[in-house]
This record gives sequence, C-alpha cells and structure tokens, in this order.
Amino acid sequence: MAWSSAGLVGAGPWAELAVVPALAASPGTRLAKVWARRHDRAEELARPLGAEVVDTAEEAMDGVDAIAFCVPPDVQAALLPAALATGAALLLEKPVARTVAQAEVLHDARVPVRVHYARLLDVHLSAWLDDAAARGWDHAEVVLTNGATLGDDPFGRSPWRREQLGALWDLGPHALAWLHVVLGPSTSVTASLDGSDVVLETVHDAGVRARSVVSVASSPPRESFVLHARGGKEHPAPAHRQSGADTYAALLESEVVDTSSPSWRAVADPFFSTALVATLAEAAAQLEGCVLPASHRSASAYPSTPRPATTPVATGET
Repeated sequence: MAWSSAGLVGAGPWAELAVVPALAASPGTRLAKVWARRHDRAEELARPLGAEVVDTAEEAMDGVDAIAFCVPPDVQAALLPAALATGAALLLEKPVARTVAQAEVLHDARVPVRVHYARLLDVHLSAWLDDAAARGWDHAEVVLTNGATLGDDPFGRSPWRREQLGALWDLGPHALAWLHVVLGPSTSVTASLDGSDVVLETVHDAGVRARSVVSVASSPPRESFVLHARGGKEHPAPAHRQSGADTYAALLESEVVDTSSPSWRAVADPFFSTALVATLAEAAAQLEGCVLPASHRSASAYPSTPRPATTPVATGET
C-alpha cells in the first residue's frame, strides 16, 4: 500500500535518477509538490508529472501524505522537526543525520519513518541478508568504492561528498547497514585512512569483527560483501543489483512493513538508523581528531527489534 501524495524536498541527481522515476511509475503515489534550492531544477522534475513547484521546503512538506527527501544529510537533519510536525510519513535518505542528537529526533515519531537503504530494499539482496542474519559468522569484509569525485559524475559535484570524509558519510551507511542487519549493532569502531579509502574496523554482537573499505575516489568501482564461516568458508552476497528507481519504488509501497524480515525492519526502525549514525560519528571523530560530546552514545545503546538466535555456519556450508 502506497501513500497517495508526496512532496519532494530537493532536486539533485538522486531525485532525477531514482525518486522521480519511482513516483512517476507508482500506481498509488502522486508527486504533488517539489522544492529545490534551484528553481529551474525543480521545474524540470515537476513539470512532466504536473506537480507544483513551491518556494520553500516547508511548503513542499505541507498538505501531503509523504515527504521524500533528496538533500544533503545536514539539510535533511535540520528539516526533521518541521517535517515531523506535519504528520506526513517521512521517506529519508541515508544517513538520516550526522549527529546522534539529530537522529534521536526520530525516536518518538508518531508517523511512519522509512529510510532508503537501497541494498536492504533490493530483492536480490534482502532475502540473502535475512537468511545470513539467522546464522552465526566468524568475520565479515565489505568493499564499496566508486569514482564519483574523479570525473564529471553528477553525484561527485555535491560538496559534502567531496569532503575528506565524504565516502564515510555517503557509502559508510550502506556498508554498516549490511553489517548491522547480519551481525547486529557495532560495539566499537576503529577508523583509518588509506589513501582515498576510509577503513572501518568494527566489532559486533558476540565479538564478531568486520572490516569495511569505502571510497568515492577509486576506479574501477568495487562492491562486495563477504561473510566468513568458522573454518574459513566464504559466503559472498549476490552480485546483481536492482536500480535505484526499483528500490525506491519498494520504499513507496512500504506503508505496511514485513516485520519478519530483518532488512525491512531496519528500513522502518529509527533506532537502527541512529545506531548507524553513532558509529559513523565515532569514526569521523577519530579521523578528524575530535572529541565527541559527553552525550554521545555508541551504536549498541540503540537496540533495534531483537534479533533471532543465530545458528553457527559449518565449515562446508554456503
């Protein structure tokens, strides 16, 4: 079941490539309003669908059933209190914020909150992740790199992605979402830089360790998620991926969530998103040499829906 009308906040490349095509194809959700910093970009996306271009983000969020965000994390976080006050469902991008305090605003939400974790919504991956979450693992490795900031990639033009830690905030949520679904929230993180790569060493439930490498300045692009069973047997994730428009279409249909699926529970769980932000913020503080505020809590302080007991994977099991 989909929401009947949506307001779009932001008109960047992700809105053009995924969100608006998903809305155009949706049998149940109509794009009603669009706001963007650049009026001309808003017009380009709104006109073909007969949507209204408005002058402020607040106008785009008013009088619709759902609000779709396609703005940088800091902008999205700043708009969350006003968005929550409208009573509309929130369709957010990852990360939901860059500080734990900003993310915690969502904890008492009285409206549906959904976050577009594309790889958790991908039909080729979600079943694999859900199965893996019920089994025990020895360790995990994630590699997620692209060359967005190397050429004229439209995503690479975003100032926040071009920051030194752009990869951490852009691709880090994808890597950690995989790991948190399968291994549980991280209890600690150690972050380092290796050239253009951001390297995250995390420890999860039952002491399971994981290593993630993310970069937005690496060519050719690489993407892999490999779980290792006790004894060394590798269990790689499926390589095939759905398009962003397809996974966003699934988000539009998520008014009712399949609570039996760990992947889908994560998409709809604000505490899951806060746990990711907590880990990312800890990593950023280490890399920037900052001291986190005393109020900051680690990812393990934000328990999501309890995970089922896991079954250890035998050496020969894939």
